Amino acid sequence: MAVKLYMPLPFDRFKREGDIIGRMVIEYGDLEWDLCLLVSHVIEDLDIAVKTLYRSRGETQRIDIADALIRNRIDDPKLKQTYETTLAHMRVCLTIRNRYAHANWLHAGSDKLAYIDIEELAKSNSPVDMSSMQLYHVDIATVEDQARFFNEVMQNMRYLNMEMQYVKGSSTMTGFHYIPNIKRPKMAQKLIE
Repeated sequence: MAVKLYMPLPFDRFKREGDIIGRMVIEYGDLEWDLCLLVSHVIEDLDIAVKTLYRSRGETQRIDIADALIRNRIDDPKLKQTYETTLAHMRVCLTIRNRYAHANWLHAGSDKLAYIDIEELAKSNSPVDMSSMQLYHVDIATVEDQARFFNEVMQNMRYLNMEMQYVKGSSTMTGFHYIPNIKRPKMAQKLIE
């Protein structure tokens, strides 16, 4: 069965989903800034951290550069494990952000918010064909779960910033709450044609 596509503004109908998706796309920038601050605490130079990360284009490249500057400078094994886990979770946030930021939004049938993943289309070697594009369904439970994940990852990145300042002696404050064992979020589901 083919999915009938309607192209009116989908977020007029799916306002809650749109609000949450919009916040995640925008708030990813805050998470990226928190990573930049972590670099600055590790190398003890905010100017170099900002210019090194933000003169390069692309979110994946920023994460990779930050990781190169941070990873081997964390001596404490527990703090290093916390960093590695948080960075892996940040990459999941980036995947979610990119899927939503680089999408064409629509509603499929009358009751499903859906999108076409434009990056996925671009990566394929097959010719792009409007009649065979894969649609992904997103419901309120999925976007709420993803927002929970984003918030928990941001909390842990801020914990790392506070701990790194303490380790480096630039702050005497500790105790920012770390959330262990963050559950990975639900992801959008492919609509069956």
